[in-house]
Amino acid sequence: MANRTIIRNGLFFDGTGAPGKKVDVLLQNGKVAEISNQIPAIEGAKEIDATNCWVTPGFLDIHTHYDAEVEVLPGLDESVRHGTTTVVFGNCSLSTALGTEQDAVDLFSRVENMPIETLKSWVHDKFTWKTTKEYYDHLEKLPLGPNVATFLGHSNLRVATMGFERSLKVHKASADELQKMDKALTEALDNGYLGLSIDMLPLHRVGGVFHQEFKGISVPSQQAHVSEYRRLANIVRRYDRVLQATPNAMDKMSVVRLLGISSGWFRKPLRTTIVAALDVKSDPKVQFLAPFLANFANNFLRANIRWQALAEPFLNYADGANTPLFEEFATTATAIGSSSAERKKMFADTTFRAQFKKEWYGKHNTVFHRQLDDMWVVSSPNASHNGKSFAQIAQEAGKSDVLEHFMDLIAEYDEKLRWKSAVANHRPKQRLKLLADKTTIPGFNDSGAHNSNMAFQDGALQVLKQAQANPEVLPIEKAIYRLTKMAADWIGFQAGSLLKGDRADVVVLDPSKLQTNLSEPIEDYDPRLGGVMRMVKRSDGVIKNVFIAGEEVFTEGKFSEDFGKKKFGSLLRATR
Repeated sequence: MANRTIIRNGLFFDGTGAPGKKVDVLLQNGKVAEISNQIPAIEGAKEIDATNCWVTPGFLDIHTHYDAEVEVLPGLDESVRHGTTTVVFGNCSLSTALGTEQDAVDLFSRVENMPIETLKSWVHDKFTWKTTKEYYDHLEKLPLGPNVATFLGHSNLRVATMGFERSLKVHKASADELQKMDKALTEALDNGYLGLSIDMLPLHRVGGVFHQEFKGISVPSQQAHVSEYRRLANIVRRYDRVLQATPNAMDKMSVVRLLGISSGWFRKPLRTTIVAALDVKSDPKVQFLAPFLANFANNFLRANIRWQALAEPFLNYADGANTPLFEEFATTATAIGSSSAERKKMFADTTFRAQFKKEWYGKHNTVFHRQLDDMWVVSSPNASHNGKSFAQIAQEAGKSDVLEHFMDLIAEYDEKLRWKSAVANHRPKQRLKLLADKTTIPGFNDSGAHNSNMAFQDGALQVLKQAQANPEVLPIEKAIYRLTKMAADWIGFQAGSLLKGDRADVVVLDPSKLQTNLSEPIEDYDPRLGGVMRMVKRSDGVIKNVFIAGEEVFTEGKFSEDFGKKKFGSLLRATR
């Protein structure tokens, strides 16, 4: 019997940017079969009353790091529950398409920020592939929840070609190594990979679990000479695929180099998506710089650049010195890779403290604002600290030097001192302006990354919440378009629309609850992950139903019994 569902009485958005309209929608055999003012009842068809609800295409999450998690939780529940039906991983130069289990653990451990033994268990005995084609064959067999699409990670490409040590020590690969990279990238693109991801940001570091001598060194993509980026980018350009790039936030020239690589003068423009357009507390001018540079490049250099924009405040949680924010400082970058006892000793050492203080007050560029009155304790062994800033805690303790007292607390409590701070996107007006800009794509949710530090899996709903409150800046139909078809079309794969004959990835949501039911990050202890804590979001009551390929996988807060066991989503390959 055909799998049929009729969704009635909802305000229907097809993902093209057209205004919503009150219609019925028939889903049949995984496709959108009919869109009509009134669809007659069909024997055996399930009916859903979507009165007062929006019916939209499933949302895209264009920047995730689910490469390891998909091996153990292929349902990727924490994205699907918020209406995301397509995820893209292989970002920031990191993927599991090439290399070994050991390589993956060393490259992902500081990015995922999960206990090492947990990450090891995720990938243990999973690497049955040797090539990018075999990796895609593997993904095709997983019981995927959402659809997935991937970039090839440059760091893994370097490691697989040059070996772990050379990939980190040698900036200019040999002619033979470059040819091997060319061949592997070409094979990936022939098999439908979206493109290549590169990373210029030194804050992304090797975990050093299996390669301990390289602990804390910036990942292999950052070691490459710019000529290697250009060479590989030209292959991506030839296929009209996408270069995903993470520039060096402390070196503005890295963005200039990306503009040059993307330029279309005397050649085809290279579609380049860059992380990230943010309103940064440490430098308010940055919010203007990203759109300005993209407009300049697109209009005068004939480039095709889209920044990724985060939909909510860039709120980060930290455990003592263990936070991505502290990767900016040489002292704490070393501390992050150390044991608890070693860190306590470091923060008690006068030489270390003097160096950390020098870095903290230095005039070098940082993303982190370094404002101790805007760093808030979540939990502490001393309960009187909870809910207070470090400046307030120091004042109450009679300490005039707040930074010295902050170091005292870390020396005493280490990771038992949990705190938080929003480092960017704190101003609603500026944030929405970035989300609506023609040079951006809503994204940079980083889902699956920094699991104990942040949670942006509900990014699409955060966009809709702001659009609902500010339709004069971003009308709802345009917001949905940017979260669905626009993103898919620009990146180059088939998703994001609900036209007749399209794959039926559908969300039914209650807009009356967008303003009230999106949660702050919460701590979750999933038994399927061994009870390890990670930060997640909840949007209870907002998402009513989620369909993937016409099958209902999420209903009123509950997943179908076979979700994560049965394949619903597909591997989406590039259409260019």
